[in-house]
Amino acid sequence: MVALDRNEPDDYPAVLSTERLSLRPHRPFDLPFMMEMSADPEVLRYTGDPAFASEEEARAVIARLAHQFEAFRMGRFVVSDRKTGEKLGWCGLKWHEDDELADLGYRFLRKHWGRGYATESAAACVRYAFEELGLPRLVAHAMLENAASVRVLEKLGFRRTGPGVCKGFAAEEFVLPRPAPPRPASDVAHSGSR
Repeated sequence: MVALDRNEPDDYPAVLSTERLSLRPHRPFDLPFMMEMSADPEVLRYTGDPAFASEEEARAVIARLAHQFEAFRMGRFVVSDRKTGEKLGWCGLKWHEDDELADLGYRFLRKHWGRGYATESAAACVRYAFEELGLPRLVAHAMLENAASVRVLEKLGFRRTGPGVCKGFAAEEFVLPRPAPPRPASDVAHSGSR
């Protein structure tokens, strides 16, 4: 079990939180947690990612994830249990500069599957994307064999836009446009009174 190490710095507050979860950028002390996730073939099964070949490779990924948050105010966040501090997985947005869009992704330790953590943390990231960052839309990819991931995206309102490719593998593409702002109550009240 990867839990909060009480020797870890406590000056990395959550960027997002939900009833059960806390989400914050990756930091160097997340190395054991990232190595644990990468070591489980079932966790990686539908991702297109190989396991980390070394701790150095994992450190480079952590540094890249931390930089993305510093540069763009978004990234893949470490998801922890708010009560215990246990690290459950990661979830968040990845900015693709060439396409000027963000994709939503998530990954959790197998022992935490089926508890709604992916949906809960992803919903917080969607709100952050639209309400805080003002993004016009989000995209996501999921292999169709990964029924659990497809269900998460559909619960969040993503719609399928067709087959695509993610990391060299066939995947279904999903998109979620930013919701239209609600009409002011005065407009609604007068809309049918002509």
